[in-house]
Amino acid sequence: MNNQFIPYQRLELKDMSTEKIISIIRVAAKNYDDTSIILTPRIDQNGQAYYWTGFRYGGCTELDFKLPLNKEIEAFILCLLLKGRDGMIDVGNFTPDPTMTHGINWLQSHMYRHLEYCQGLKDFIRTSNGRTFQNRKLTFPYGSIVYSQEIKDVFSTQPQ
Repeated sequence: MNNQFIPYQRLELKDMSTEKIISIIRVAAKNYDDTSIILTPRIDQNGQAYYWTGFRYGGCTELDFKLPLNKEIEAFILCLLLKGRDGMIDVGNFTPDPTMTHGINWLQSHMYRHLEYCQGLKDFIRTSNGRTFQNRKLTFPYGSIVYSQEIKDVFSTQPQ
């Protein structure tokens, strides 16, 4: 048994269309058995929902990218998390939906909607670049979703 650690080669995709990113995900998932996706749901300064995404495949490659969301893309990603390449549904609309976050706490709503599908849940605190974050990780058969919130006062942490 080989327990050798193999670091992932990380590549950040910038200025690529959502349609092209979905196409890359489809091709990699069809050609590699070991694909997994790590998502951090976020809202940008314009109020647009997106996933900061790490997509791993081929045993040593991770593609990092921003994936703007609409309901079709969100459903595609959930199906990928649950069933891998066998769960990929068609996406016909690649235009981000700027209304997804209006009138609701979208991050909290997103977490509650995905809790019922996850296989496991882990709460943890981590520090990065001198900042402290409270995290909740939902695990799925083909990846995970990590919700992260900065903690200004470490002594005030509350369960999410």
